[in-house]
Amino acid sequence: MRQLCEEARRRVVEGYYKVEDEVVSLKTVGSLKSSILSCEGNAVIAEFKRSSPSAGSISTDARSDSAVRAMERGGACGISVLTAREWFGGSLEDLRLARASCGLPILMKDVVVSEEQIRAAHQLGAQAVLLILRAFKRGYTDLTLSQAIRTARDYSLEVLLEACSREELSEAVSTDADILGVNSRDLSTLRVDKRVHEEAVVGVDLDDRVLVAESGIETAEDIRRLRRIGYRAFLVGTAIMRSGDIEAKTRELVMA
Repeated sequence: MRQLCEEARRRVVEGYYKVEDEVVSLKTVGSLKSSILSCEGNAVIAEFKRSSPSAGSISTDARSDSAVRAMERGGACGISVLTAREWFGGSLEDLRLARASCGLPILMKDVVVSEEQIRAAHQLGAQAVLLILRAFKRGYTDLTLSQAIRTARDYSLEVLLEACSREELSEAVSTDADILGVNSRDLSTLRVDKRVHEEAVVGVDLDDRVLVAESGIETAEDIRRLRRIGYRAFLVGTAIMRSGDIEAKTRELVMA
């Protein structure tokens, strides 16, 4: 976790997130939470990524514009775009192209440590931003969690607050984040353990909060299993990106 945050901080210092005079306004794009709740099939948030810490290189030549159009045709309720260069091969240009290419709500997925990153998400037309609870708990950020959520709201962004354990999910429930997520990737080792999704929800009163399962989702059976234990949306990147047919794989998961 520390390494991920240090890399994010270096990107901020380098000016990577400075987006000059560009604010994309798309009034027809609804919120990510609303899209999840109104989805007729499984609420799949399809993720554009070129590589992964656990899977390595996935699709280095992929373009976000054509990929997100295929995800939209496949029935995704939203799009997640990695913007961190390290580990995931992401870029702000991927987000810019994705926003120009589809009408779905977009989540900017990064390791947020600074207000500048939240501002960039707004300027590039995202509807939501990922915040990682552990980064704020360990003091690796310039903002407190409450400040980050408030800042996101000031920029008209929803917050997907990510937890990585039952303890963290219990804490996340007490916040006013719009959407909660459980990531089965250990942010210290960057390895995926699917059991985390099940263990995290045991004994936790979600109080009708929208819960998203992140990482390690590969098959229709994974979706069905997670749905049975309370997850209402499913963020899927690697399985879709390496499938060879992004539209068909997205549809398979949506219709599971």
